[in-house]
Amino acid sequence: MLRARQCQRLWRLAAGTLQHPLLPRPLATPPAHLVCSTRRELCTSTFEGLRAWDAGKQSISAFQPVQQLVVTASGPDRPGIVARLSKRVLDCGGNVELSRMARLAGEFSILMLITFNVTTARKAEQLRNSLLQIEGLQVSTRWTSDDLVKEKHAFQKFRKIMLRGVDNPGLVYNVAEYLSSLGINIESLETYTREESSGGPTLFMMEGVIAMPVSISTSKLIHNLGTLQATLGVEIVISNLPDPAHYDATTISPCPESVM
Repeated sequence: MLRARQCQRLWRLAAGTLQHPLLPRPLATPPAHLVCSTRRELCTSTFEGLRAWDAGKQSISAFQPVQQLVVTASGPDRPGIVARLSKRVLDCGGNVELSRMARLAGEFSILMLITFNVTTARKAEQLRNSLLQIEGLQVSTRWTSDDLVKEKHAFQKFRKIMLRGVDNPGLVYNVAEYLSSLGINIESLETYTREESSGGPTLFMMEGVIAMPVSISTSKLIHNLGTLQATLGVEIVISNLPDPAHYDATTISPCPESVM
């Protein structure tokens, strides 16, 4: 009886005779993803979606596809710069999904992935103009697609890479060039130097995440890195990520030593 009532309610909703609180107005015609081949058949996903509505868990975003905008901004660092940036994103109807920020020699730089509902995508240009009004800030924007990223990542496996050795010119280039020759992409990278308390040479440190084709064995990669390590005079460690299925490029976490 409960299922029958829910099905009846669904068809009223699809026909436009029932106003749902999450929708701005009744739907004029049944959307393709709500109905099956005949009026009496219901997709499993449709029925589950209606139950989620009733539980208050269904997001309106399911009916409003989003567009993603990559925003890069840089300029002189000063207190409140992040607050001003995020406020302007909010005012333009955007939502910051991912971001990376850094301060280098007094300069501030931020990379943000911002989502807009398709109905407010026109505000992307408004956002860029708004950010450019912040004194000294340089801004660039570019549309992207999360679907393309997911499709690409489906054929990759992620590993953590760490390098440690005496600071010498060309370390990043040589490692990046070697990884590129194998079709390995650098997803995130952080480099820094450290002075030894004993007064020894300056150490160069590199930490990052790489995306490897599934056809490349991690153990074989580690073995082949031996020659590169000897040539550069550094130590390179490849290790598993703690949770590759939920890898977040903005975070580099400690990993176990075992690899496969």
